[in-house]
Amino acid sequence: MRARTFLAIASWVVFLSSGVHAGDSVLYSVTTSESHSGIPVVKTQVFKTEIFAVDAETGKQRLVFSDANVSFFLMPGGRLRGGIVAAGGKIFAEGIEPVQSAAHTPKFDPAAPAAIYELSTDGSGQARKVFDTVRGEQSVNCGSQFLNSSGSEIGSVNYLQGKYYLVVCDTATGKLLRNSQLKYGSEERRGWRFGSISRIGWMTDDKRIFFTIELAGDSDDAWWDHAGSPVGTYVLGPDADTGVRLAPEAALHPRIVGMQPSDESAAVLIGTLPDGGYLLQDYEGDTNGAGGPYFYELDLASKTQKIFPLRVDGDLGSFHLSHSGNRLVLMATQKEIAKQPSFASIATLSVWIMDLESGKQRKLLSFPPHDETHGADGPWVNLIGWLGN
Repeated sequence: MRARTFLAIASWVVFLSSGVHAGDSVLYSVTTSESHSGIPVVKTQVFKTEIFAVDAETGKQRLVFSDANVSFFLMPGGRLRGGIVAAGGKIFAEGIEPVQSAAHTPKFDPAAPAAIYELSTDGSGQARKVFDTVRGEQSVNCGSQFLNSSGSEIGSVNYLQGKYYLVVCDTATGKLLRNSQLKYGSEERRGWRFGSISRIGWMTDDKRIFFTIELAGDSDDAWWDHAGSPVGTYVLGPDADTGVRLAPEAALHPRIVGMQPSDESAAVLIGTLPDGGYLLQDYEGDTNGAGGPYFYELDLASKTQKIFPLRVDGDLGSFHLSHSGNRLVLMATQKEIAKQPSFASIATLSVWIMDLESGKQRKLLSFPPHDETHGADGPWVNLIGWLGN
């Protein structure tokens, strides 16, 4: 269920065209290491990341950016781990300067100086530094976790001396626009637990920010149906530092005959739709253990729902709503254990587009089976989202 999944290299992609809105492109990145040329990655720690755009109508791909000839390593990451984000026809990414190894070759060091760059989208490999970042608990600074719809503002969550801060910067100038300590719920909370933010982003007005808190199951309040649990989705106004619930958590889960929502997971808000409804994703099951993920729209004012039946096989993750709010792109991963060699773990990844007006779902591209048993050296594929304006 992670946004970054070990897969086959980009040249293995199988494209499937379909009749969707012209001009929209889906972005994904592929990161490889020199270990694939026979040199152990622990000795070189040299990576290359390429970003590709796939036309959602024709299935044709083009290379958008490569860090092969720039002075930094791209950090592909995932949605909440720094890395590459896109909106409004712009791409921003975290880059880390290489250091010299004892053999005088480039080496990746996570503690090396880092910065946020705006990347060219024409394949030229040009990049503009927006601002430097400070890694670790040294100061509150911007990162590359989420963008507003126009790509004019970039936000991140920072941890400093036991507190969490929401930081927003202007992508044109690097100017700090917002720096507020984050609190949420009916009581002032000290901060989030590690890994508790399952999603964060801007509402469609580009003023309010939403985030979903989903705790690990190590205490009673990690279960959303426990009294006083902070699990749920919150909305933060432009001048507020305390998030308020979008709605009671129980009201955000869909009502499906014969199914019950899991008390181990929150309903995750993906975004707001053109008609004002909210697109969410949840897991539900029955008493026999059957069930799975559901996508659905909620109209909280009228208390109505619309379920989008899934025709996608595999574990789902990395959901990105288009700027128009009419399409959703997502990743599906299927895994199996091969008998040979050595009971390897085989994974197959595919990228799907769901049309939210018709409910139709189509496969945009896929990768053939990949042995990820020993895949710690990559390659890695990250579904970034939509490039369109």
